[in-house]
Amino acid sequence: MALRQWMVPHEWMVKPTRQTEWIDRRGLIFLTAEVFTALGVGLYLVSLFYSNWWGMLVAWIIIMFLKIPFHLIYFGKPLRFWRTIIPFTSTWKTSWLARGVNFNIYFGTIVFFQLVVAYVAINVYPGTAWETWSIALGALGGIFAFLVGIYGGFMMSYCKSVPFWNTALLPLILLFAGVADGFALMLAVGLADASVDIAAVEFGSRILLTVNVILMAVYVWNATYTSKTSKYSAMLLLKGSLARPFWVGVVAVGLIIPLAIAVSSIFAGEASAPLLITAIALHTIGAVALKYVVLKAGVHNPILPATTSTYH
Repeated sequence: MALRQWMVPHEWMVKPTRQTEWIDRRGLIFLTAEVFTALGVGLYLVSLFYSNWWGMLVAWIIIMFLKIPFHLIYFGKPLRFWRTIIPFTSTWKTSWLARGVNFNIYFGTIVFFQLVVAYVAINVYPGTAWETWSIALGALGGIFAFLVGIYGGFMMSYCKSVPFWNTALLPLILLFAGVADGFALMLAVGLADASVDIAAVEFGSRILLTVNVILMAVYVWNATYTSKTSKYSAMLLLKGSLARPFWVGVVAVGLIIPLAIAVSSIFAGEASAPLLITAIALHTIGAVALKYVVLKAGVHNPILPATTSTYH
């Protein structure tokens, strides 16, 4: 027994050790919250760009009733979340977690009033000061949506013991992937709302998917030479235990096939409803797969300067 107790910390000291806090057991709650973050923020930003009230409403519901509850449950003592709110704490100066809680509160509050004002401006008093207030609140909502979408990436990139995350590319990867998911959900809104310009949304989707393919390639390539541990993480994705969810879930299902569908619409005209539904489903699967592999590939540096070349 004593020998076994000595061996476990010894291996942790000299070998790369996967983080489990944010992906295994209760960590699956964190994964779920992060997926809803990407979907909600992405849809809000895209809906704001196209001035679609219904899309913004759905995005607000996703953030307030799916993303935030899962994050609070993950905290373990959700009723104490107020301790992270300004002015009850000053931890926001150093903690991205505390900043994130405040960003979510500001987003939820501002966008609620924006939706009310925008509804009045569209349906009751069009062309009045209500419209001006709607635009101003929308600008603020967009700023806080951006912050909600990017703070998770910064929170992870500040983990210096996990070199695969410790890069400025990670917040961009997660944010742009969320916006691409937002374009997919905007297509879903368009199936019920005739005012949505499907062709314009497909054009935006093509651009974001192309950007995401490039960013993901650069991110993984950069990890292969940043350090031995980050290369270990990259190899887990490329040919190790995470190769299947990465190549199938992220690359094929989440990026290549939706991009092919979006490009095909250039030659075939507006995609049919079944094809749009397929693209929406694939985007959503890809969103889950991306968060899963990034969190699962998070590997801590060994304490001693040694690592293994075996990827499993």
